[in-house]
Amino acid sequence: MSESADKSSSDNPRELLPPRIDELLDNIPGGEINLLPEAATHDDLKVWFVLWDNSDPTLGEESVELFLDGAQNWVDRRTWNAFIEPSDRYVTLSQRLLRGNDGLHRLHYRATAYNNESDDSAELEITLDTTPPVLAADSKLVFPAEVLPPNKLTARYLEQNNDEVKANLPGYTDPRPWDRITWYWGSTPGTLDKGGVIELDDQNFSDPVVVTISADLIQDRGDGSRYVWYEVQDRAGNVSPRSVAVVLDVDATPIPRTLPPAKVKEAPGGSSSGVLDPFNAVNGVTVIIPQEAVIYDGEGVFVQWAEPGTVGAYRTDTPNPAGSRDYKIPNDKIAQHLGKTISVRYEVFEPGVVEPHESNNYSLRVDELNGLPTIQCDKVSGGRLSLGSIADGGYASFTLERWTFMAVDQFLTVEVRGVDSGNQQVRVPVLTESPVPEVAQRISAGQISKTDLQRFKIGSPLEVRVSMSFDAKQTWKDFPRLTPTLVA
Repeated sequence: MSESADKSSSDNPRELLPPRIDELLDNIPGGEINLLPEAATHDDLKVWFVLWDNSDPTLGEESVELFLDGAQNWVDRRTWNAFIEPSDRYVTLSQRLLRGNDGLHRLHYRATAYNNESDDSAELEITLDTTPPVLAADSKLVFPAEVLPPNKLTARYLEQNNDEVKANLPGYTDPRPWDRITWYWGSTPGTLDKGGVIELDDQNFSDPVVVTISADLIQDRGDGSRYVWYEVQDRAGNVSPRSVAVVLDVDATPIPRTLPPAKVKEAPGGSSSGVLDPFNAVNGVTVIIPQEAVIYDGEGVFVQWAEPGTVGAYRTDTPNPAGSRDYKIPNDKIAQHLGKTISVRYEVFEPGVVEPHESNNYSLRVDELNGLPTIQCDKVSGGRLSLGSIADGGYASFTLERWTFMAVDQFLTVEVRGVDSGNQQVRVPVLTESPVPEVAQRISAGQISKTDLQRFKIGSPLEVRVSMSFDAKQTWKDFPRLTPTLVA
């Protein structure tokens, strides 16, 4: 210490500067005053002093005495008869006074010059703490109820809990600011694989302590039995005994979200495609989600039949039977897709997650419908349509027999074609994009007047053409034609 630094700053010109202990920790908010680290209490402690202005040991013996907690508690004395080096200007606080003597203490020294004049120093307050923190009687970390029992920590739990698991730390005796809780995650009870450190501060030291363990750490350290324990170290460096370890059965390796294509039970084909004969779908079809699809309890599942918003699309989240992975598509959602290829897929919704997991696509080809009925005419007999069978001002009427998937949301167009006496094409509309009026064994399909029939050439063949739209007029399918010969 320089001579200028040795000067007392006290208002008392005879009061010396306070003693100095180099090992003391810096003072911080909420911390003990001038705390001596526990590591410095295992040996005698040097307490440094400064020389006074009139020191001159060549004229006679000089000395410094050290006092603890008042002038009546003398603890050490140094004497010298020659210049004392700065490296030797200390007195000793015995190790026996450092341990088991916790609390705030006062140190000062008394310097006696060669002429027996004595001056006391200012006091230095120090805090001793050599007592380790005391853990709760049941010191095990408390994991969530979903994990304990049976002490099983899974990838699914982590997925559903923000990729982490939290454990409550039982309250221990006398928590203080700047205590450090170090927790460990290892494959054996004694493994010193540090997981993390929680340091309390002057604001939160009395709050319950929660240990947050990330999925990354858990998964990086592998699956199997894992021992989780902790210890508490106070600011002085005293370390508590180890807590009792919690043994977890860790199965946290992420399971890939495998969502293979669904299958349509009635459609033979490969793993991701099939062909549906519509006659196998007259009672609807069953979409089957494969058992290898990774779907967890509590997740929502929707099956999507065709693209949303398209004609004939259907969406359901109701398995049939309940608890199975079978989903029924009603028969009124089949005909709209005749002759088309549609996608079939399913979506899995995690609780609390907005975007679903989508399955791989299943491509379904729906064959055309065979066996459609031929339109009939009440004035046709033996392949001939006789004008003579129709009264003047009368009509020939058409009917259609019921067809598979018949529904009132379908549309019917009927037209009669032929040639006139000059062999020019003649077309007479009967019905144009007309809704199917009802579902019945036989329905009216319009009529043509005798006057319109007289436009056609006698003896020439007629074509009564029928086209049907099963998909809200987007496409049209031809029914078999009626081709009678027009006769007088």
